[in-house]
Amino acid sequence: MEYKDYYKTLGVPRDASQDEIKKKYRKMAAKFHPDKNPGNKKAEKKFKEVGEAYEVLKDPEKRKLYDKVGSDWKKYEQAGASADDFNWQQYAGRSGGGRQHVNINMDDIFGAGGQSAGGGSPFSSFFETLFGGGQYGNGGDPFGGAQTRQGYSTGTRRRATPVADSEAVVRVDLADVLTGAEKQLRIGGEKMKVKIPAGIEDGKRLKLKGKGQAGPGGRRGDLYLKIKITEPEGVERKGKDIIQTVDLPVHKAALGGALTVDTLEGKVKLNIPEGTQNGKMFRLAERGVPEFNKPGSRGNYYVKVSLQLPDQLTSKEKELYKKLSELRSE
Repeated sequence: MEYKDYYKTLGVPRDASQDEIKKKYRKMAAKFHPDKNPGNKKAEKKFKEVGEAYEVLKDPEKRKLYDKVGSDWKKYEQAGASADDFNWQQYAGRSGGGRQHVNINMDDIFGAGGQSAGGGSPFSSFFETLFGGGQYGNGGDPFGGAQTRQGYSTGTRRRATPVADSEAVVRVDLADVLTGAEKQLRIGGEKMKVKIPAGIEDGKRLKLKGKGQAGPGGRRGDLYLKIKITEPEGVERKGKDIIQTVDLPVHKAALGGALTVDTLEGKVKLNIPEGTQNGKMFRLAERGVPEFNKPGSRGNYYVKVSLQLPDQLTSKEKELYKKLSELRSE
């Protein structure tokens, strides 16, 4: 079993903060996403590796376990120990409330890229042994599709108990929340289209009546879809408002001018006044998130500028800055 260095996979130091890990994951996931690299097997593989690494490092408990066992895993295995020597189940995903969590094939979301070459789990054997059977923890699916977990009854003997209701996690881009979206999923052999309402909040659940798994007597229960919203780097949702941070060259901040911004709904040209300060926000009225089930009522979209200094100055630019400095000192 090959040891996976998840810190190396994400390109972060071992003492990286959770915020650093999150930012690096978002950047790499966007770069290697299958939608941006159709047919690219290397990007597909890298995308899964990045998702696997983030699934562990984003969770403080999983990260603690990984740091404790991961680097010494080969010694641990050679010593004759087994996964049962740890209480792995406390880190693996568990169901609750009498629901069955069914497994959805990742092929249904990204085609053959969702599975390994042998048709098994998209996770490495190291991940599965460390955290249990390819199940996710409490964070959902890092690969952007629908993901569910298998539930078990509690008791002295753990055995699978099929029940009627099911639950799945569906990732939705923040841009889709502005206008609503339609997702196509396949559960078992059944395809279904799901409408994601505009304005839906992260963590909300949609109920599909009679679309769950068959329970005792063959009755089908309900399917619950838990929404996980993905925010692009530099964009943050605050209730019905959206704040997007963009770079502004320092000379344009001083002199003013036009600035074109790629918002979630297309390009917008802003008029930057002279002497604009770092952190200033420009309001785009009623271009934010719609109120749930009330698309006519929207929040605001704010563009926050972050002053960008030049990386390197030419000799001419240095001369001009010196003159400016002298003038400002008078």
